[in-house]
This record gives sequence, structure tokens and C-alpha cells, in this order.
Amino acid sequence: MGDPVGAERPAPLDLRALSRAALVTALAIALPPVFHAVKLGSVFLPMYLPILAGAFFLPPRHAALAGATAPLVSAALTGMPPFYPPVAFWMAGELAAAGAVVALVDGRLRAHPVASVAAGLVAARFVQAGLVFASAPLMELPPRVLTLATFVSSWPGMLLAIVAVPPAVAILRRNRT
Repeated sequence: MGDPVGAERPAPLDLRALSRAALVTALAIALPPVFHAVKLGSVFLPMYLPILAGAFFLPPRHAALAGATAPLVSAALTGMPPFYPPVAFWMAGELAAAGAVVALVDGRLRAHPVASVAAGLVAARFVQAGLVFASAPLMELPPRVLTLATFVSSWPGMLLAIVAVPPAVAILRRNRT
């Protein structure tokens, strides 16, 4: 029996995008232990790098899915980021926003990769602040201090992303088949 008149059909399953999102998620889970082994994990935001770079090759919803999934799976497998305080959940929101915004800005606006990454990072910071302010008081944690400390400590990682992700994306795009 056919679809009723005017009914929307669900989008077909995009296996290429799903497999790319799975690869990006796996890289986002595998890279942080390398950074943490040399005590650079919380400063250089290693989980961000694959999510931001991968978002250039994914539709927004798949980039958001990879961003939301990576910290939760990593927390379940390695204990980092922690579930309490709910850093894993905060990061899931941050990375979902970052991935979706990069994919949207790059895909729809055709912005320069530096602008796309910067927009994703700004979106991530706003989402992080919103999630912290919404949930920290429930745990009797100081939201202003947490937000400010996270923002200040993340500057090296944001700079690394702005400097490293656009050239990596350019190389990947050049070598794309």
C-alpha cells in the first residue's frame, strides 16, 4: 500500500555518513588517552579534534550524533570524562553542538574552515555554559566558577583546534576519492 497523500517518507539510511560518523566517534574515543598519557588531555581538548575535523565530512545530524556519542562511550569504557560531576553529559552537549555547527557552517555557508571551527567552538562554549548553569546547582556545585575555569583552561585546546583542524581538513579533502 502506498504512502498517504502528503505524507513525508523517512530519509533513506545514509550508510556512508553513518560509517564516517562511527570512524569519527572511534577516533574521538581513541585520541584522548594518548594526550592524557603525557598529561595534556584536559588542556588540549583531544576529543574535540576528530569531532571538529569529521564534521566537515558529515551531515549536521551525523556530526552531532558523533559528538554526543563519543564522550558517553568513552566515559563508559574508560571512566573519562567522568559521569559525576556530569562532565561526560556536558561534553556530549558541547561536542554535539560543535559538530552540528561546523557541518552547518561549512555545508550551508561555505565559510572558511577557520570560521567553521571557530563557530563550532563558540557554540560548544555556550552549550557548556548553559548545561553547567542548569545542572551544577542541583549538585551544589558553583556554576560560575566551573564555567569560568573550563573556559580559561580550554583556551590552548581551542587554539590548537583552530590551528590544526583546517589544514588537516584541507589535506583530507585533497586526498579524498
